[in-house]
Amino acid sequence: MSTASVPIAPATPIAGLQLALRILIGSGLVWLLVRSLGHHDPLWAMISVVIVSDAELDATVKAFRYRALNTVIGCAVGLAFLYVLGTASWSILLAMSAAVLISTSSAYTLYAWRIAPVTVVLVMMPGILQSSRVAGTPIAIRRTEDVLLGSAVAVVVSWIFSVAARARRRNVVQERPSS
Repeated sequence: MSTASVPIAPATPIAGLQLALRILIGSGLVWLLVRSLGHHDPLWAMISVVIVSDAELDATVKAFRYRALNTVIGCAVGLAFLYVLGTASWSILLAMSAAVLISTSSAYTLYAWRIAPVTVVLVMMPGILQSSRVAGTPIAIRRTEDVLLGSAVAVVVSWIFSVAARARRRNVVQERPSS
């Protein structure tokens, strides 16, 4: 399934406002969390909030799973290729191809397969540029932590919105006069 065939959230002003609010809250939370942990760059956590956020809780949870799994695949493949093949520039091309093959071979990762080869590049490029097999390790760990944090925050924010929507619906039903 390509991302081009995935339906976009309803194009209503309220749905757009809710999605913008979810992203605002989630990005603000991860910014504060990342900074409170002593890190200064919330980039990947904030990107993950945006990518994982959806108008529906189920879709947000699925996006979390896809993003997390493909990030782990990309990190693992990138590090493995750095350690095994070294810092030759062609190794990144093979690693990207391997990540695509692994990611597209499972229904659990197929939806967001592009994340895996992009993560390979992010993990391997510092090692290739610095001629170091280990330069990508801290980047892989940091990126995985940030992606998981941002994605988890998006799920929590979506869950809160879902609970609030159910409560509003219950209140509306209870307020209706019975006939």
